[in-house]
Amino acid sequence: MPERLKHDGLVKKILSDPIAAQEFLDHYLPESCKSLLDLNTIKVEKESYVEDNLKQKFSDLVCSIKMKNSQKAFIYTLIEAEVSPKYWTAFKLWKYMFLLLERHKTKDKSKLPPIIPIVVYHGNQPFSVPRNLWELFSHPALAKEFMGGDYQLVDLYAMPDDQIKKKEHLGMLEYFMKYVHMRDILKLWSEFLESFKSSILLDKEKGYIYIRNFLWYTDRKLPENKYPDLEKIIRGHLPQEDQEDIMRTIAQKYRDEGIQIGQEKGKLEGEKEKAISIAKAMIVKGYPIEDIMLLTGLSHAHIQSLL
Repeated sequence: MPERLKHDGLVKKILSDPIAAQEFLDHYLPESCKSLLDLNTIKVEKESYVEDNLKQKFSDLVCSIKMKNSQKAFIYTLIEAEVSPKYWTAFKLWKYMFLLLERHKTKDKSKLPPIIPIVVYHGNQPFSVPRNLWELFSHPALAKEFMGGDYQLVDLYAMPDDQIKKKEHLGMLEYFMKYVHMRDILKLWSEFLESFKSSILLDKEKGYIYIRNFLWYTDRKLPENKYPDLEKIIRGHLPQEDQEDIMRTIAQKYRDEGIQIGQEKGKLEGEKEKAISIAKAMIVKGYPIEDIMLLTGLSHAHIQSLL
């Protein structure tokens, strides 16, 4: 007995036939699209992008079609089977289109295929909800301008140093971020302290928040045997009354790392002792060595030494 189809299921079933899909698209695609596409290359894709909890409300039909330059485009249809228009249709459509694009995102920076969204509506009242994403915002024009164009780029790589140094607080952060991968850390600290003298005076009023955080930020890039050199550089640029306080920050870092290493070492030693204890108990009960190795993670030689 054939399955009973709801409205969206019926449309999806029929339009899954390439001939029907071609006729549908030939009728409803804008002329500007049809002039770029080869409708004879339509292929109905099998994947679905609608979330499981929405499948009762929406059904999607995805067709791939080659452009006349042999590149692929995608016709994305979201079938609206409700008898009343849904306010968030444009939002859901964008969500599903991004899911579709996610499947085509590759590491080689190849271009994404264009998607042409189509909604089939067959309700019993006028379709009066927003037709695009921007109309869902409180300020459509601003949303389209800010979100529909290029994102704002703060390019520290290309930003001149003199432009960075003009910013009293932000400049310190930008300078460190710009050069942390590009310069020797000792040289970076020396140039920073020399270039931002007035900003460091402002940082002093805040308890040297910036200096302290930059010490932690650059820590992993500085070999341990270079720490005395860093202390010397810092002492040469900070007021004497503040030097010891900053040095305590470095000392605290050493203590924290030592505690962390000690804790990790103790944890590993405790786990090893526990494994040995389990192994000994299993040996007494006659378990095969292979089973003991699997359960405890100990080596064959280590278990042999316990026999």
